[in-house]
Amino acid sequence: MPGIAFFWVRLPSPDSGSPILEMGPQSSVVLGLRLATTLLGGCLMVGTGWAQARPYLQDPMRLKVRSAAEAATQWLLDNQLESGGWGSHHSPRPIEVFASAPGSQDAFRVATTGLVVSALLDSPFGGEDKSLAVQRGIEHLLEHYPVRRQSGIEHYNVWAFGFTLQALGECLLEGVLPEHEDQIRRASSALVERLAGYQSVDGGWGYLSLQGYRTHPPAATSMSFTTATILVGLARVQDAGVEVPKGLIARAVDSLRRCRMPMGPYAYGEMWRRSPQALINGPAGAACRTPACQLSLMLHGQSVPDSDRNRALADLLVRYSELQRAGLRRPIPHESWCQISGYFYLYGHAYASYLLELSSPDLRRRHAPALARSVLACAQPDGSLWDYPLYSYHKPYGTAFALITLTRILGSDR
Repeated sequence: MPGIAFFWVRLPSPDSGSPILEMGPQSSVVLGLRLATTLLGGCLMVGTGWAQARPYLQDPMRLKVRSAAEAATQWLLDNQLESGGWGSHHSPRPIEVFASAPGSQDAFRVATTGLVVSALLDSPFGGEDKSLAVQRGIEHLLEHYPVRRQSGIEHYNVWAFGFTLQALGECLLEGVLPEHEDQIRRASSALVERLAGYQSVDGGWGYLSLQGYRTHPPAATSMSFTTATILVGLARVQDAGVEVPKGLIARAVDSLRRCRMPMGPYAYGEMWRRSPQALINGPAGAACRTPACQLSLMLHGQSVPDSDRNRALADLLVRYSELQRAGLRRPIPHESWCQISGYFYLYGHAYASYLLELSSPDLRRRHAPALARSVLACAQPDGSLWDYPLYSYHKPYGTAFALITLTRILGSDR
């Protein structure tokens, strides 16, 4: 007689050490009950097979990543401004993010340029054209890095300081442009000094003062991910021999540690710690922030266990990956589920790739394919990648974040 057999099938947990089964875009769905029928005494056996150890990326995904990285490099080379920078204030849209001219727009352009320089420095593509673009980009940064804040409300210039420091530090570490080394070191020291003036009273850095008094240094709350980005830039120049005051870093690290929620994700900023149950502070809302926060703490000597890193990567790439993708290209900040903004997407994945570099080979092998798929979802026919409409900065900054990620995913294949 026909029979019905019920099987509970438990997929590998994202927090376990086992590889994640490939289940397409809905990979975070938990499979609870499998129904099988047996007819005439025959039995349909249901089982799960564990994926065997495999390289960082397998073909055809590896070839797709290489192709996308090469196209991204070429797009950045083709879209460099005559000034040597990337991005502009021009916009075809009727609404835009609050960023007044000239100060905030200067900050966006310098920040985007620093980010692109970092991406190109690590790209295996482009040859001599890339080297020339990097030189022009560094010269642009050296001329324009001392960006002033637009007002007591807008201080987007801290983003420019953080990404410029990272680019200059990596330039020094890789030994490119030796003829500019003295100038790069002077600029790096000047940026460190400027950051001390913009460090919030809570120890971190933020880009808007929306509450309280407009003061200098800012009295408003810092934002965890802004602090993390700047700490990464400071680590790069520090590794290159630029002196950074210990107190500056210690205060920022303390601020970032206070932003860690009990479950592991990082609050949006110090002010948001008062609302630990807010969706923006939960694992889904913070999934694109947490890798940057963990990375910055590790670069400054703080311990972040493998289990915490694995949980952060699983939140971003498995559990809440579809929630992150739901925010892509929505033009109003924080309008998506869990108050997610589209501009977090490629930022979060780029810092996840940095975090993977500091993690065990098993962790890298486990998360690289999902990381690649997530970034390739932003690819455009012209070779660019972007996640959020932002004046004319979105394609260069998005392509740079994506190139950073794709290059690191390739590993030794780059």
